[in-house]
Amino acid sequence: MKITRTIIGVAVMSVLLALYIAFAAYQAALLVLSGEPFTLVYGLALFVAPIIGIWSLFRELKFGRDAQRMLTHYIAEKGEPQLPVINRRDLEAVDAVVATPVPETWQDALVLGLTLDTVSRRREGRAMVRQAIKLWAVDSRT
Repeated sequence: MKITRTIIGVAVMSVLLALYIAFAAYQAALLVLSGEPFTLVYGLALFVAPIIGIWSLFRELKFGRDAQRMLTHYIAEKGEPQLPVINRRDLEAVDAVVATPVPETWQDALVLGLTLDTVSRRREGRAMVRQAIKLWAVDSRT
């Protein structure tokens, strides 16, 4: 059920971002076509927003797909990840999790990334999941 809600949420946000990109590109084209020097420069600058939007959309969709595939592979190998129970208000325990050395295997990096996410360290957790994806890509080639 949670995966279905996540997919629907990603689809809705992707459509909304695509609409924003289309409207921004349209407005940029109108400004460029006006022929006025200021609006020409402003219109060219406005073309940057859709480019960044498209890049970020593809990057996030690729991250989500890779993370889901890696988690599915992990579950098939070892079952559900066993995350340590840590109270996110216990700053010493959270800092101990953050201070753990970078894992050498993608499995350990994935569990650490999920753990960091559960203790409200989302940025560090996503970075660790990205590291796990890199390790997984290297491991799956060998």
